[in-house]
Amino acid sequence: MNEFNYFISGVWKDSERITHVMLHKKQPDGSLNCGIKASEKHVVELLKKGERVCTITWKYPGWYIGAEVDYIESDKNEFLRTDRNDTAIDNLDNLISMKNIHNGQK
Repeated sequence: MNEFNYFISGVWKDSERITHVMLHKKQPDGSLNCGIKASEKHVVELLKKGERVCTITWKYPGWYIGAEVDYIESDKNEFLRTDRNDTAIDNLDNLISMKNIHNGQK
């Protein structure tokens, strides 16, 4: 975990693409915070500033470090992406769908 600054453990999607992610910041002691819902645009801005972002999945008894996250530009839009050569569980599209998790708000 030392080389990455942020980790993504889940995604929110609309009918076409990822709109938000569950973003965890690495703390000075190496642990992760509990995560916040962050827009795709926010993560792209972090990447542009030189921050390193990676996917992360829970695999008992701990976290599994996945694929590095980057962004691409297409038709004047910017999109998050992971390397398609990594395993399926590493990819953004294969992370937990946060849309289906009830957040306690009505």
